[in-house]
Amino acid sequence: MKTIKSITSFSALIFAVGFGSVAASAETVILTISVNDAAERFYKVQEFMKEIQNSQTQAQERVANINEEGKALEQEYQELVEQAGSDILTEEARNDAREDARIKYQEIAQKQNELRQFAENVQRQLAARQGTQMSLFTKEIMEVVTEVSKERSASLVLDTSGISQNGMPSVISFDETMDITQEVIDRINADAPPAEEEAED
Repeated sequence: MKTIKSITSFSALIFAVGFGSVAASAETVILTISVNDAAERFYKVQEFMKEIQNSQTQAQERVANINEEGKALEQEYQELVEQAGSDILTEEARNDAREDARIKYQEIAQKQNELRQFAENVQRQLAARQGTQMSLFTKEIMEVVTEVSKERSASLVLDTSGISQNGMPSVISFDETMDITQEVIDRINADAPPAEEEAED
């Protein structure tokens, strides 16, 4: 009887272990990540945003120059208008001033059009450039997210940086131990160049 009891206990142990393994393998592993945080701390994104800021600064400087040129033209136009209505000038001189004022007015209109077209072109080009580059950066981040999720046998990865249509977070609550944001950040920045301070040392 002792032998039978021993065998029975051993069989029960095997069954329990086997059953537990099946249950564990069937368990759903859910991971979370803040894609926005990962992107903001991705060194390639940071470098790119500096380039965008430099481009914006250059564009603003050009806009300021065009505005100054426009103001100078307006000043010249006002002087010509005054000359055209002056009583101390001859009729011929006043007519010449009126013709010059007309031409100057056209130059002002052209300058305004130049400013508008420049602003529209810069805005369109920067938006297209940013959209293209951010798509590439996001793809790199997603590749690392997929890599980490496979390593952890995850069946679902949720983005905690999303916002629903009613303004609520797409993920209201989650276990921070299942968040892989920092791990993803570490991996995407693994080949980042040394900081300027470190490079100087």
